[in-house]
Amino acid sequence: MTATQSPTRAAQTGTAPRSRGRSGRRQQVVGSLSVLATLLLAWQFLPTALGTPSYVVPVFSDVMRALLDPAAFPRYLDAAAATMTEVFLGLAIGVTLGLALAITLAQLPTVYGIVFPYIVAIESIPKVAVAPLFVIWFGFGLPSKVVVVVLLAFFPVLVNTIHGLRSVDRDQIDLFRVNGASPMQMRVRLLVPASLPQIFSGLELAVANAMIGAIVAEFVGAQKGLGVLILQAQGRMETPAVFALLIILSALGITLNVLVRLLRRIVVTWEPH
Repeated sequence: MTATQSPTRAAQTGTAPRSRGRSGRRQQVVGSLSVLATLLLAWQFLPTALGTPSYVVPVFSDVMRALLDPAAFPRYLDAAAATMTEVFLGLAIGVTLGLALAITLAQLPTVYGIVFPYIVAIESIPKVAVAPLFVIWFGFGLPSKVVVVVLLAFFPVLVNTIHGLRSVDRDQIDLFRVNGASPMQMRVRLLVPASLPQIFSGLELAVANAMIGAIVAEFVGAQKGLGVLILQAQGRMETPAVFALLIILSALGITLNVLVRLLRRIVVTWEPH
């Protein structure tokens, strides 16, 4: 009886946490949707009830009309494509540089101690202050925007990756060395895989920073992009259009974050989700 009952108990104890997990996720979804519905209702009715002018805070229905305006929607799409091109190019370059430099510095502690303070100093400079210089150096086109995005995406990936690489268990490193692993094998088979949770944490921050960097760069000087449309709508006092563009930016940022989280689930399979 004991032998036959143990698989049943195991199955029951295995399904219980899964059912609790599903129930918890359903509650989170219901709670999030409830909060969203409450916020949208407040947005729709509170400005009118408080007598707030529409050019200060427009009601939600006016924002949706501006967002779905057939005449403006093609411009929104073109601007979003320009902004996301800046974001993706900057992310690709910034993440690659951050990973490469982090792996190098983690292997060279002396160089790390010399170089890292200067990296921190560069990161401490507000990008809004240096963005006009990039416009002077690289022009109003794509390169100046990509440079700003690279700077904002580079640092979180670098710092998180270095922390991940330096926190790998020393016993595992010694075991690889005793078995004759080459430096490349050490990086590919131990250091980078063990650091993946921290790398993805840095990537999530880099994605958020990249969106901010692209818009800041477009505010300073650009020919097209969502930041340009926001400035134009603000200049014409078209506040519903400004809010509509902010909704588009928010949706794009959430989409990028979800993609990174999905990739993290696929790659970092040993992490609890």
